[in-house]
Amino acid sequence: MNTALPIDQKNRIVIIDIIRGFALFGVLIANLAGFINFALPEKQIALLTNTPADKITDHFVSFLIDGKFITIFSMLFGYGFGVLIERVSMRVKHPNLFFVRRMIILLLFAFIHLAFWWGEILNVYAMAGMCMLFFKNTKTKNLLWWGLVLFLIVTPSIQGLKIFLLPAPGEKLDLLLNSYVVNIRSGNILNIIKSNYAVIFYFFIERWSQLRDIAEALGKFLIGYYIFKSGFLLQLSLYIGLFKKVFRVALFIAVLYFAKKIIVEIIGASFNSKVFTLIDYELSNIGILSLSVVYCTALIFIFHKKPGLKIFKGFASVGMMSLTNYLLQTLFYCFFFYGFGLNMMGKMHMQWVLPLSVILFIVQILFSRSWMKRFRFGPAEWIWRMLSYGKYMPVKKIHSRIN
Repeated sequence: MNTALPIDQKNRIVIIDIIRGFALFGVLIANLAGFINFALPEKQIALLTNTPADKITDHFVSFLIDGKFITIFSMLFGYGFGVLIERVSMRVKHPNLFFVRRMIILLLFAFIHLAFWWGEILNVYAMAGMCMLFFKNTKTKNLLWWGLVLFLIVTPSIQGLKIFLLPAPGEKLDLLLNSYVVNIRSGNILNIIKSNYAVIFYFFIERWSQLRDIAEALGKFLIGYYIFKSGFLLQLSLYIGLFKKVFRVALFIAVLYFAKKIIVEIIGASFNSKVFTLIDYELSNIGILSLSVVYCTALIFIFHKKPGLKIFKGFASVGMMSLTNYLLQTLFYCFFFYGFGLNMMGKMHMQWVLPLSVILFIVQILFSRSWMKRFRFGPAEWIWRMLSYGKYMPVKKIHSRIN
C-alpha cells in the first residue's frame, strides 16, 4: 500500500490559494470589528462608533464584510475536501478513517484555540467536515442542491427554533458578558480561558447555535465540493462565460440585499416581531451567499486577464498556509485586546479597523512569502499533516545546487 502524501506546491491550483488568502483578509476585518461590537455595554459601543468615520466603517463592514468572507473560506474547505478525499482514496486502504482522524485532530486544535478566541470556526469545521463523508458518493449536481437546502432551509429552520422556543437572553447573559470583559481586560490567562469557554457553552451549546452553525458550514462545504467535482476551476477559459452569467445573477441579488440593509440599518425601519427576525435572517443568508459569489467570480475574471498581478502573489502566499495564518490572526486579537497585551478592549474606535487590518495583513503576506520560500508547508499545516498521516514529513525545500 502506498503512503498518501499531502498536496505539495507544484500540485496546487493558484486561483484557490488566491481566493483563500483574500477570504482570510476579510475574516481579519470582520473579527477585529467584532471585538468592538461584542460583549461591551451598548453605551460604550455607541461611543466607539459615534464619529462619521466610525459609522462609515461600521456600515462598510456590515454591508461588504460580515459573513461574506467566512462563507468563501467555508466553500473552499469543501473544495479542499474534494481534493484530499480524491487523493487519499487512490492511496490508502481506509480513506474514510483517515479523514475522520484528520478532523479529530482539527477538533483538538480547535479546543485549544477556543481557549483564546471564542469565535473561532475550526471546531465547527471539524464536526461538519466529518459529515461530508456521507456525501462522498453523491452525484455532482445533487451536491449543489443539498448545499443550498442545508444553507437556505435547514439553517434558518434551526434559527427559527431558537427564536420561537428559547427564552430571550436575560440577566444571565448580562452577567456572562460583564464577566467576559472584566477577565479579558485583567490579563489573567486562566480567567480568560474560563471566560472563552463559558461564552462558547452559553451561545453555542445552551442556545443551540452549534447545531445551526454545523448545518450552515456543511451547506457551504457541499457547494465548494460541487465546484470541485464540476471542474470549473481547472480550466477557467472553458467556463468564463458561465462565470459571467453567475456573476450577473449574484450581483442582482446582492443589490436587493443592499437595498434591504439600507432600509433596516440606515433608514432605521423597525419590525419588532419574531417572524420578521427570521425572515430577515433568511434574506441575509441569501444576500451573503450572493455577494460571496460576486467576490469569487470577480477575482476569477481579474485573474483570468491578469494572472501576474502582485496582489495575487500576496493573497496566494497567505492562502497556501491558511491554517497558520488563521491562527496567527488570533495572536493579533490577543495582543491588541487582551489585558496581557495592549488592552484595547473598549478603547478602539471602529474607524481603526480597516487601516489596522491592512497593516496586519501585510505582515501576514511578508511572513507567508518568507516562510514559503524555505518550506513546503506552513507550520500549522505541517503539524496537522504529520499527525494525520502518522509519520514525519520533511518540511524544508530541497534546492538543487549547480557546481
